[in-house]
Amino acid sequence: MKFTIAYTLLFLYVVSAIVFWGYSLHKQNNLVYNLEIEKLNLKNLNSSSEQYKLELHKIDDKKRRREKQYWGEETTFLFVILLTAGIVYYAYYRQRQLSKLQQNFMLSVTHELKTPIAGIKLNMQTLEKRKLDEDIQRKLIISSVQETNRLNDLCNNILIATQLEDNKKAIYSDTILLNELIEDQINEINNRYPQLKIATNLEAPDFQFKGDLTLWKLVVSNLLENARKYSPADKPIELSTIKDNNNIIFSIKDSGVGIPDEEKKRIFEKFYRIGNENTRKTKGTGLGLYIVKKIVNMYKYDITVRNNTPNGSIFEVTFS
Repeated sequence: MKFTIAYTLLFLYVVSAIVFWGYSLHKQNNLVYNLEIEKLNLKNLNSSSEQYKLELHKIDDKKRRREKQYWGEETTFLFVILLTAGIVYYAYYRQRQLSKLQQNFMLSVTHELKTPIAGIKLNMQTLEKRKLDEDIQRKLIISSVQETNRLNDLCNNILIATQLEDNKKAIYSDTILLNELIEDQINEINNRYPQLKIATNLEAPDFQFKGDLTLWKLVVSNLLENARKYSPADKPIELSTIKDNNNIIFSIKDSGVGIPDEEKKRIFEKFYRIGNENTRKTKGTGLGLYIVKKIVNMYKYDITVRNNTPNGSIFEVTFS
């Protein structure tokens, strides 16, 4: 706020100074013009003579040249000042936005780290201090493993996001069967969340492509995890692969609250999450969809998001 006020005052001062400078030059030019006319009149030339008209024409021409010069300089200065001011303010605005995103990220990461750690600690303390039957012990161990997996996913996302910032070159080391990849990730997420409902319609069984298997596992798992977080527990997530002309489209549909149109352009930004960490209920760091977008674009494919009727969202990855 203080920067904005100081910036505005400085900007107004500079613009006012340039305008005042132009006005002063204009007055000075008129004064010089009047003095030159008086000097011409002191020569006692006939106002209808050719020499008088020639001298007057020269004086008028000098005045016009001076006007063009100072008005041109003033316009140039104003343009440069406006352009520079716009660039500086945009950089300041972007820095503030990035600062807010990073603050949200730190809050979310802190929460994401503390929650599973607290859960694992509680489970271990319960196992240590109490004698429990095997079923309860198994449930506590399974819960601890799930929380450990959450920590592992979080660390992987942070690590991969950092690596993707520096590495923009795609790796084509593995032959990936799309449907097989999807089914593997469905099995993995079902092991973590047995109550999760997933419906599949994989109509493109033979499609395969070259890429890094680890990265593409992250694409599918992050999209699945995103759909899980925002879908009601009683409604299934729908996954499909279809062939559309020469393209293969992998889509994942959820029945959650959906994404406002004004937010659709920003959900793939690093650290960005709808709302803020003090009001949103779903867990996350704002890295999942960012990683998905980076990987898909790295391989020259496309990812889009649109509304799912009557509610929810549809993410589509197009392999062309």
